[in-house]
Amino acid sequence: MKRHRVFPNISGRLICALASLFISALSAPAVFAADCTANTPISARYQISHYEHSAQPETVSHMVLWRRANSVAEQYPERGITELWERNHSNSIKLNRYFDAYQRGIEYSPNELKVVKTDDDWSMKNQLIANSLLSKMSLSRKSGKACEREEIYTLENDNETITVVWLPAYKIVKSYKRRAKGKISHWSLTEMSSDSKIIDAFFSKHLDYQTTDYADIGDSESDPFLRKMINLGFVEHGSSGMYDAQGNDIGGEHHH
Repeated sequence: MKRHRVFPNISGRLICALASLFISALSAPAVFAADCTANTPISARYQISHYEHSAQPETVSHMVLWRRANSVAEQYPERGITELWERNHSNSIKLNRYFDAYQRGIEYSPNELKVVKTDDDWSMKNQLIANSLLSKMSLSRKSGKACEREEIYTLENDNETITVVWLPAYKIVKSYKRRAKGKISHWSLTEMSSDSKIIDAFFSKHLDYQTTDYADIGDSESDPFLRKMINLGFVEHGSSGMYDAQGNDIGGEHHH
């Protein structure tokens, strides 16, 4: 059988270079759509790092922001927790906090949000940074056009320095870095999608989970799931809400 050489004039070095470019393209941190608005459904994965200045990250975790219409979810894979926020026609916000491994959740009405030590600032839920903070920052640089437009904002004072890379077309954070008291917190967008089928499937899956009203937890302690969450320290009914096993507040992962 006669064998044919494919592209005989291309050197091995060039082939390796082309392969490298191809792999780099596949690992690009975000894929921008040709058409985009602030209402475009979004799935955005972030890497979260905390470290001392000029040191390696002490802790690295991840969060996935899921967004469509008047619903926003913050998924924390390492903790197995998803917080799903919904805003109604009167702009009131309610929270469902899901424990993904159990496919169960606890539902908080708008007047119970103080239990999880959060507020009702929809801009912070929807885009990970409050409009009130963004308005105090200075625009230092901008680049790109349309969906790929990026804006860099900074804020400096005696206590902290904040740098935000902002995607105005989507109204979403690409990068958030805060330096304060010798420590750095860094949120970095590593992957983004506007595939509405995947996003709808995510919300549908979680909305099918069985939920218990927060106000009913005290009357439902015979439920094995709720009893286990209380014993592990995740639920403290009638007090300050939910904590992890070390007693740390698990609400409000970001305080931008």
